Amino acid sequence: MANTTSRSEQPKRLNDLRSMMAQQGIDAWIVPSSDAHNSEYVASHWEGRAWLSGFTGSAGTVVVTQEKAALWTDGRYFLQAEEQLMGTGIELMKDGQPDVPTMAEWLTCEVKEKGVVGFDGAVLNLNTVRALENKLAEKSISLKGDQDLLDQIWNNRPSLPAEPVINHDLFYAGKSISDKLTDVREVMTSKKVSDLLITTLDDIAWLFNLRGSDIECNPVFLAYAMVSQDAVTLFTDRSRITSEAMQSLSDSKISLEAYDDIFKHLPALPETTTLLINPASTSYKLASVIPESVKKIEDRLPTTNLKAIKNSTEIERMKDCHRRDGVAMVRFMHWLETNIPTGKLDEVNIDEQLVQFRAEAPEFKGVSFPAIVGYAGHGAIIHYRADKDSAYNVKEKGLLLIDSGGQYPDGTTDITRTFACGELTEEEKRDYTLVMKSHIAMASAKFKAGTIGMQLDAITRQPMWAEGMDYNHGTGHGVGFFLNVHEGPMSVSPKFIDVALEPGMVITNEPGIYRDNKHGVRLENIMLVAEDMENDFGKFYKLIPMTLALFDTRPLLKDLMTNAEIKWLNGYHEMVREELSPELKGHDLEWLKEATKDL
Repeated sequence: MANTTSRSEQPKRLNDLRSMMAQQGIDAWIVPSSDAHNSEYVASHWEGRAWLSGFTGSAGTVVVTQEKAALWTDGRYFLQAEEQLMGTGIELMKDGQPDVPTMAEWLTCEVKEKGVVGFDGAVLNLNTVRALENKLAEKSISLKGDQDLLDQIWNNRPSLPAEPVINHDLFYAGKSISDKLTDVREVMTSKKVSDLLITTLDDIAWLFNLRGSDIECNPVFLAYAMVSQDAVTLFTDRSRITSEAMQSLSDSKISLEAYDDIFKHLPALPETTTLLINPASTSYKLASVIPESVKKIEDRLPTTNLKAIKNSTEIERMKDCHRRDGVAMVRFMHWLETNIPTGKLDEVNIDEQLVQFRAEAPEFKGVSFPAIVGYAGHGAIIHYRADKDSAYNVKEKGLLLIDSGGQYPDGTTDITRTFACGELTEEEKRDYTLVMKSHIAMASAKFKAGTIGMQLDAITRQPMWAEGMDYNHGTGHGVGFFLNVHEGPMSVSPKFIDVALEPGMVITNEPGIYRDNKHGVRLENIMLVAEDMENDFGKFYKLIPMTLALFDTRPLLKDLMTNAEIKWLNGYHEMVREELSPELKGHDLEWLKEATKDL
């Protein structure tokens, strides 16, 4: 993470930025959360928003003028942002809430007629810049994206990472580089494009069967790629590619060039080129060097769609991954239940112990994201991250929410469980039961081919909506295969994203309920979209749980559950017991059998 030091540093950093803005004639400066590849999580070199504001959530944008500063973030981070921005002079803008202006609306109010709004063109994508241009044109405000002012005021800024790049064996990947390129080129042909620019790091790692560690928790590496019908170039530092990975690239006839050479390659494209780019992930800086003569086709990258549908080998390997991860989770749950009465557990040492259980597997490559371990009121902070100063001690009452995951060569895991630490209130039990009902609503859903995530989201929320309750985050996201824990293009959320759910996709199922300063409940499994039936009405799909870890049944109010819900839960626990029992022994095995008894 970026070094945000103490909260008192933020006013000085803001003033330093304002001085640079004044020198350059810039009226407002935008600092987003992204990097040059539109990544969700970024290397420390690009954590400028966290460095400047003190807010460390993964999503947010700061805008600074000479008089004001504001930060936009979404509902996952409202509580965290309120706490971390206190005393910094930065106003929190709760994105998407009634009467909260968008960033562009705010700029049109705060920036004078014919003013200048600046940003680092490497970290804003083309779509974002175009939308800003359209809005700011109302006041003839111009955009300036040709420099990075933070670079001039950020002392000891972390350098760009250059960790080793390793081969991801065909045993796991299931498809060779050549086969993947054939699939990509078929899509290119159908779209009538001669060349493809790939900027997203997980797409590049997937296409070339390579993995790295340039970004915390994400096994990716900094690179760009260009694909044509007869050539492929990977732009990255060749000195960090291991010999095995280099041989694989050579065998597939992949040319290698330096990372920054993409800025020489694009301007040299022939006039006859028809280039496919994704304006949602291509930076303004990169797009600006593409010659006007080159015809640009803008669309989602074929690699993004192909990567989302796991092949049969990946699905089989994932089963091994989730079984291994499930064993670690069961051992952890047993340990947690045993040790809560000692009074010695806090949010930090619980996190450390969970990592230790996962790390006992030789295949473990690290966590897939920083764990969220929130006891009592901290559980209501959707993306809370404990540290030694903020950590609560866990008592023999209330709820403990733990959202965690692991990285393995055969998969990426993401699992949330909420635990009863002792005595519970009726409200805690009811909230837990409603989240369980919502989880089961999605898990047991059957849906027709062509269904999008928004439709599944509504099905999941129905048990809560019936009680006048809701949650302020999406219900599910795609998950990478030893890649990013959040993967598109599909999403299960209230947002209209026109991507149908297809067999082979893996998505999370994670409804929740959060009560400020009281508790949070979230229950999450990774699920595989699979074929169910086909008849005169069409094809229908179902969801198969990949995650193998029991749910705590102690908080459940059985009277609020239907027979079908109880049957689903008992069936899931039977599957967990059958899959994990051969991998467990002694007290852990006995505990699993007891904890998965039928309701």
